[in-house]
Amino acid sequence: MTGRSRIIVRALVLLLLTPVCLAESPDWGNYNNVLKEFVSPGEKNGVPVNLVDYPGLSKSKRFAQVVEQIRTFDLARLQTRDEHLAFYINAYNILTIQLVIDHWPVDSIRDIGNLFRGPWDQIVLMTPSAELTLDNIEHDIIRSYDEPLIHFAVNCASVSCPDLRREAYQADRLDAQLLDQFRGIFQQKGKGALIDGDTLRVTKLFRWYAGDFEAGGGVEEFIRTRLPELEFSDIKPNLNYDWALNGITR
Repeated sequence: MTGRSRIIVRALVLLLLTPVCLAESPDWGNYNNVLKEFVSPGEKNGVPVNLVDYPGLSKSKRFAQVVEQIRTFDLARLQTRDEHLAFYINAYNILTIQLVIDHWPVDSIRDIGNLFRGPWDQIVLMTPSAELTLDNIEHDIIRSYDEPLIHFAVNCASVSCPDLRREAYQADRLDAQLLDQFRGIFQQKGKGALIDGDTLRVTKLFRWYAGDFEAGGGVEEFIRTRLPELEFSDIKPNLNYDWALNGITR
């Protein structure tokens, strides 16, 4: 064996012995099963919404395992944009459910906390480097990826919020899921959109997060590009936003 061959062999051996951190998303199987069992299409206050069985979830060992999975997952395993986004969107939705359960019973998520520390300011996730609130997860992490469609995926446990999807977000089909969420809320009359003469009235999410849509030409252009079948000459983000809890009524 020549000197050069020995060097190549040594390099290959070192490569094989060096630990490799492979990208890995959590197994969302349990979460999918939980969503199918405890979330169902319905209506509340005249608004279509996926209703959540919070009392049932509070007793579910499987949901407790899902929460533990989120809180103990090694974040270093996430590498791609879609892996990060899918994880943190799911984490936001799961930990929002847990927050409601922890303060049950409540009529609205806004009943949680006080004047100084509201529901979105509660610490819900501790990582090796930070203690995260729901606001941290949404505004500091999820929105940092500059994907406006995330506003139709994160669920604030309220009637007028885009529905809690009845399946986990997955990195390998995230873009399709986000677009489906966006199109879905526009099919829910009075919740996502309502044609009033030649005016398209839409959810206030477009007002609150208008800046996030600027890169896509603004709110109107963003909507027209993704929903070319809609016919309107004016747009107003002024639909009533119902903060009632998206929970089932027993």
